[in-house]
Amino acid sequence: MTMMKLPPLHAVMCFESVARHLSIKLAAEELCVTASAVSQQIAKLEDMLSTRLFVRATRRLALTTEGQLYLGAIRPALLQIAAATQRLTDTTGQQRLTLSCTSGFAMQWLLPRLPDCERACPALEIQISTTNRRVDLLSEGIDFAVRHGSGQYPGLIAECLLNDNLQPVCSPRLISPRQPILSPQDVAHYPLLHDEHRQDWSLWFSACGIANADSARGPVFTDSNGVLDAALAGKGIALMRQALVARELQQGLLVSPLGKTLAAPLAYYLVYDPSAMLRKAGRCFRDWITAAALASHHRYPG
Repeated sequence: MTMMKLPPLHAVMCFESVARHLSIKLAAEELCVTASAVSQQIAKLEDMLSTRLFVRATRRLALTTEGQLYLGAIRPALLQIAAATQRLTDTTGQQRLTLSCTSGFAMQWLLPRLPDCERACPALEIQISTTNRRVDLLSEGIDFAVRHGSGQYPGLIAECLLNDNLQPVCSPRLISPRQPILSPQDVAHYPLLHDEHRQDWSLWFSACGIANADSARGPVFTDSNGVLDAALAGKGIALMRQALVARELQQGLLVSPLGKTLAAPLAYYLVYDPSAMLRKAGRCFRDWITAAALASHHRYPG
């Protein structure tokens, strides 16, 4: 293996601080050193790289194009070093972690299982942050995320939690005796409920061999919570993952009028930086949630 040529870490830290503040003075105050020391470290780094990183002018400092590119390349590494160091040297004994997930996953799958998590990890305190946006784990101080996607997250570990099929579900009160649902074609006569993945119904009808169904009609909700609430209220038929409505189906609040399911192209993944495993809390939570997902029988091979 060829030895990597690495710059001095202190020089890199000085560069990152100056680049963030665009001020040598503010960087010096942040790093608790003199402005002269910061300038010397920047000069050392530029000399090693044979590249100017800053354009200096009277009362003004700006990154060169090379400086901007270099900053973007090294910042994730610095965040990873900082996160790993913090997790490894945490001596507070706190078993606390932050999980980012959608509100639908939190309400429909995670919260009903939290008592099991408390029994498996009695000292663990989980802070749940619900959002539909894609978070940056290291820069936002998030230990784990549950993401709905393809499982390709560069630099992060992704473990499949749920990849079960989508199936039509509705309130038993919705189905009219005059309009029974005996075939996929009959579904098209009822209101369709959509979340932000509005193409799901189109894919379902296509999988059933129906080309003329108006799959785009019906209300659209921001997440699966709204879809589930509307289905429970008898407002239409929803396409839901079996894992997220298992309880409602078992209790008879929802029924699945047809056996035709749709293999979803996306799945729910537990995503985390490898440094999350440095803490006992991280290892305990990861072991529990992956075991809980496997026990739910909603994770298929491949």
